[in-house]
Amino acid sequence: MNLSYKKIILFATVVFFTFSCTTKKLVMKTEAELVGEIIYTDLVSANANPYDVVILKIENEKLTEIPSDIYKFSNLQVLHLGYNHLNELPDEVFKIPKLQKLYLGNNQFWKVPENIVLAKNLEVLDMAGNQIQVLSDTLYYCSNLKLLKFAENQLVTLPDSISKLKKLEELDLFSNKLERLPDDIVKNRKLKKIDVDWNALEALPVGFGSLTDLEIFRAEKNKLKELGADFGNLVKIHDLKINDNQLEHLPESFGNLTLLTALNLNNNSLHTLPKSIGQMTKVESINLSQNQLQRLTDFSSLPLLTTISLRNNKLTTVSASYFNAPQLFEINLSMNQIAGFSGAFNANNLIELMDLDMNSLTTIPGEFSQLKKIKSINLSNNRITEFTKVLNKMESLEVLKLSDNQIDVFDKVVKEHPALKTIDLSNNNVKLLPLDYAEMEQLQQLNLTGNPIYSWHKKQITGAFKPGIVKL
Repeated sequence: MNLSYKKIILFATVVFFTFSCTTKKLVMKTEAELVGEIIYTDLVSANANPYDVVILKIENEKLTEIPSDIYKFSNLQVLHLGYNHLNELPDEVFKIPKLQKLYLGNNQFWKVPENIVLAKNLEVLDMAGNQIQVLSDTLYYCSNLKLLKFAENQLVTLPDSISKLKKLEELDLFSNKLERLPDDIVKNRKLKKIDVDWNALEALPVGFGSLTDLEIFRAEKNKLKELGADFGNLVKIHDLKINDNQLEHLPESFGNLTLLTALNLNNNSLHTLPKSIGQMTKVESINLSQNQLQRLTDFSSLPLLTTISLRNNKLTTVSASYFNAPQLFEINLSMNQIAGFSGAFNANNLIELMDLDMNSLTTIPGEFSQLKKIKSINLSNNRITEFTKVLNKMESLEVLKLSDNQIDVFDKVVKEHPALKTIDLSNNNVKLLPLDYAEMEQLQQLNLTGNPIYSWHKKQITGAFKPGIVKL
């Protein structure tokens, strides 16, 4: 064979393989283009336009097997088969050449079909709401997967081989029975969202803080006792749910999560808070209710904070200066053991709502005289014995709740208040009410139920006040 003939053969071979590779290259619709695509919801209309079917949605049809018509839709990229009675799929489904997104939620699958390895272009797999207990390694040969959704199944564990899914960005495992995450999950460095709400996790894998692309982490209602010292490395997180766990402390690095706008840590076992919380300058609301807090950190450096709940902790004294965040208007300190305040509220504070129900106060704290804009204050279920002149300094106060205290005498400071509309003094020790209180023009409701008011005096009160104002 001479040299020129060999060159011809080589040239022909190159052309053949180039042509073969070109013809096998699939042209997919982009995410933006999919938004404008027709969603076919029945096979009759789909069969009439087989080459135009890009999105097919056959749900709630009680299917137990796949109609063979689906296999001929060669341009199909998105297939919805949720809310049927499927428990397996034939090879032909996974051989649909352009199939990228497969939704199989709320069927009767007890495992991931092993023939899923045939779906080479699959990026999204949703099998939520089935009865899957174990994920086999088979799944992880689908190397293009970006989103896995196995919410509301029966998973107890995940295999370490999940780390092979190098393109994985979202992992939804809500409401399973997971007790741990695989150690190797920290190798899935492209993960942006992890949802493990409503599981039984006791700890996060060592090195969890290395998932530095993570933006959303949801782990409420688990059994987490700690987050790990490197949790603060997850600086891209803007959506965090770790309430209803057993957290006893937070790492000092926690304050590095400066993109958070809401901090929900309720129903844990926290005793203290890291000072670094003061760095979280985008936080607008904080919920620390139902913990074991005995002391607080300073919240005054949080410029956007508007509401904070510290209900049901173990606080005994509170520094008013900790609540000098410039936009703060609602504070809930109910169900603690607070006997007094220290420090001072900023003169320009915007606080309008204060709840101190079920504490140990014996008097209305003098620090409250600085609450010039407060409109409602709940001091019920304390040990307060008298009104004080502090009330009149809270000049915007409209609602005063003092039920279940030990007040026995009305004071003129109440009558002189310029704005009070609602007063709740139920279940105290009041026997007499000065009748000139009926001259309070702005008063709309006065609750005196459960007080030992003399029966003859009740008739006087009823005659002095407008109908509907006083409850006896």
